Amino acid sequence: MLKNETLETLNILIVSIVYLCNMNLRDTILMSAFDLFLKYGIKSVSMDDICKKIGISKKTVYNVISTKDELIHKVLDKHLSRDEEEVTAILTGSGNAIDGMVNISRHVIQFLKRMTPSLIHDLKKYHPGAWKIIEERHFPFIEKTIYDNIRQGQKEGLYRKDLDANILSKLYVLQSLAISDQEHFGQDTYTKTDLYKEMIKYHLHGIISDEGRKLITQQHKNFLSV
Repeated sequence: MLKNETLETLNILIVSIVYLCNMNLRDTILMSAFDLFLKYGIKSVSMDDICKKIGISKKTVYNVISTKDELIHKVLDKHLSRDEEEVTAILTGSGNAIDGMVNISRHVIQFLKRMTPSLIHDLKKYHPGAWKIIEERHFPFIEKTIYDNIRQGQKEGLYRKDLDANILSKLYVLQSLAISDQEHFGQDTYTKTDLYKEMIKYHLHGIISDEGRKLITQQHKNFLSV
């Protein structure tokens, strides 16, 4: 017979293996769901669609994720964490404030190209709890990111010093919300990518100094046709 210590060790090992398997399965579910949500929106994607994409049964999924609403929250949390890490890395690797703003903008544009316009609408209308996470967590992150970028650019002499970074960073968030408004910017008339490009051109031209304009002309003249 196995000693108690050996049995205990085996039990711990089994629990660890099960935990790791569930973690890997959960990550696969979250990644697959995120891809489908990006492409088709949230309302039109069912748990069956997710199971079909992965090739597993709904029973297996429900062993890891209890409901679609829980799935959406976990997908959102994972995406926001990854996106915030990527934005932070982009800024760390950028040489100056304009480089940073241009690189962040390219990052956002690439994401918008993958995202169906109905995704934001579905979140707001059908999953207000998930949308609230974006409002309470991600918007403050965006606001601080833009605030820090403006202050950096002012110190570098690339942005105008007569501007209030606190106000402008809040306006940036509000403008981002505005371009997601389907009533005023319907997807049949405007793409989210084009709307964001115009917003960034408006933002950059409004804050750059003469020195900043020279830098954009020299290093980023092809960016958004600036």
